Amino acid sequence: MVEYGLQWSSTGHKGLINCISFTEDGSYLASGSDDGHVLVWAMQDGSLLQRLKPKQGPVVTVKWFTGGPPHSEPTTKVCYLLSAGANGTVVIWRFNMTLALFEWVHMETVFDSAIECVTLDETHSVLAVATLGRIATYQLSKSNRLTMRLLQVHPPSSQSRLPSLPISAHFSDRGHTLMVAFLDSREIVAWDIMPWKQLWHQKIRTRIGSMAYHDGTKTFLVWNLIDGFDAYQLVDEPNNRLLHIRHFRVKIRRNRICQLQFDLDGKTVITGSDNGRVVVWDISTGKQLQVLHHSEELYGVQVVSYHALQFTKHYIASGSSDVGEEQSLLWLWSTEVPSTQLNRTEQESLTNNVPTPITCRHIAILLLIVLFFMGFISFQVYSRPSAYFRDGL
Repeated sequence: MVEYGLQWSSTGHKGLINCISFTEDGSYLASGSDDGHVLVWAMQDGSLLQRLKPKQGPVVTVKWFTGGPPHSEPTTKVCYLLSAGANGTVVIWRFNMTLALFEWVHMETVFDSAIECVTLDETHSVLAVATLGRIATYQLSKSNRLTMRLLQVHPPSSQSRLPSLPISAHFSDRGHTLMVAFLDSREIVAWDIMPWKQLWHQKIRTRIGSMAYHDGTKTFLVWNLIDGFDAYQLVDEPNNRLLHIRHFRVKIRRNRICQLQFDLDGKTVITGSDNGRVVVWDISTGKQLQVLHHSEELYGVQVVSYHALQFTKHYIASGSSDVGEEQSLLWLWSTEVPSTQLNRTEQESLTNNVPTPITCRHIAILLLIVLFFMGFISFQVYSRPSAYFRDGL
C-alpha cells in the first residue's frame, strides 16, 4: 500500500463538521457544519472559495452531483451542490466551475423534523431523504430547470412514523434498491424503488451508529457504538441475509458515532475516531494499515470522506467534531499510486480515459480545414478591388 500524506489543513467552521463531499473531478471539496454554513474549498491548496449560508440550521449532509445528458462529455455537464439541514429542508445550488460562482436554484421542505441522512443515485437521478421514522424519495429533473418530484413517502404522512431512527442510507443494485440502517432497532431494511416494496430486512447483534456499503463486494460496515465496527457480507442465496465476517476492535473513550468509508475497490476502509486519529484498515486481515494524526489533541474525528481519481490519485478528508477555543479542523490527505502498480483492469480503464492518437489527429485535421477556409475567404476579400478604386473618385 502507498501511504497517505498530509496535503493541507485548514480552519473555517465555528461548529462541529458533520459532512464532507468531493466534486467528481477532484477540484473542489465541500463541508457542512453545526454552524449552519457550507464551505467550499479548492482541493489543490485548501484555499476557501465560498461560504454558503443555506439558512437550514446545522448542515447534516452535503453532496455534489452532475447534470446533463447521460454519457455526455464532462464539458457539457452541469455541477450542483446539495445540502440538507436540521430544519428538514434540502437546498441546491448550481456551480459554474469556469467562473467558480454559485447560483441558488431550489429549496424543498421535505420534513417538519431534522433530516438524518441523504443518499443519491445519479444514474436515475433519484434522491432519498430520511428523518425520524420516515423516508421520502424524489426524482430530480435536471433538463432546463432543476426540480424535485416526490415519488414516495414511507410510511405515508397519514400514518404513524416508524418507531426507529434511520441513521444511514445507500442505493444498491444499480440504483434499483434502497437500503436504510436504523439506530436503536438494529435493523437494515431494503426496499425496491419502483414499485415501492420491501425486499428484505435483518436485525444485527449491535446498534448501528453509522453504516457503509460497497456494491461491488456486497459488504456492509457497521459502527457498533460499543467497541469498534463489524463487517457483514450480503448473501443472496437462498434468501438475502447478512453474514458476520469480521470484527474490528477500536478503543473507544467516548460513545461517539464515527463515519466509515470504503476505498474504490472495497479492500480497505477509512474510519474516524474519538482520539484525533484517522485509521486505514485492511478488511481481509482486520489490521491497521496506516494511522493519520488529525490533531495532536484528543479531538473527535467524526466525519471522514474518500475520493479516487482514475485509480491513481486517492484522497481522504477528515473533519474534527470537537470545538474548543479554536475553530474546527479540516484535513486533506492524498496518495498517488504509480500506474505500474495497477492491475490489468485498472490500467485498461485508465487508458480508455486518455485521448487516443486517432482523436488527436482528427482534431489536427479539423484545425487545418478551418485554417484553409479562413485563408480562402481572406484571399477572396482582399483580392477583389474595392468600389472606391474601381469606380474612381
